[in-house]
Amino acid sequence: MLIEHKITLHEALTGVNFVLTHLDGTKIRIKNAPGEVIKPDDLKTVPDKGLPFHKQPYKFGNLFIMFKVTFPESIPAAQIAGLKAALPGPVASPDDADMEAETFLLSAFAEAQRNTKAAGGTQDDSDEESEHAGHGEGQRV
Repeated sequence: MLIEHKITLHEALTGVNFVLTHLDGTKIRIKNAPGEVIKPDDLKTVPDKGLPFHKQPYKFGNLFIMFKVTFPESIPAAQIAGLKAALPGPVASPDDADMEAETFLLSAFAEAQRNTKAAGGTQDDSDEESEHAGHGEGQRV
């Protein structure tokens, strides 16, 4: 038996503790080991808590839980320093020479921004140009 369960990033990092109602109506508490981090789409198992086997109603299969981690939309700037101190990450920052590089901020993706002509680094305009050649149209740039 497979179920999906949504958890927050906080729960993924600090631990899950929730109750499921089994198909037979019993309630079971689900917890992970202290310090264990649950990653997006992690598949975990609860032995012997799945569906009963055919013709063996006293034997049960395993319960599988697929975790879906929901991330926050943003983090208050005042909390970033605390997160950096608490979470492991890169210790080195860009070199001073890299500080001279032009800086760009990321923005959310919109479907209208998709590169429709891109095809793995090849340029596929050659057929279109040859079709238009000799028809009085100028060269495409």
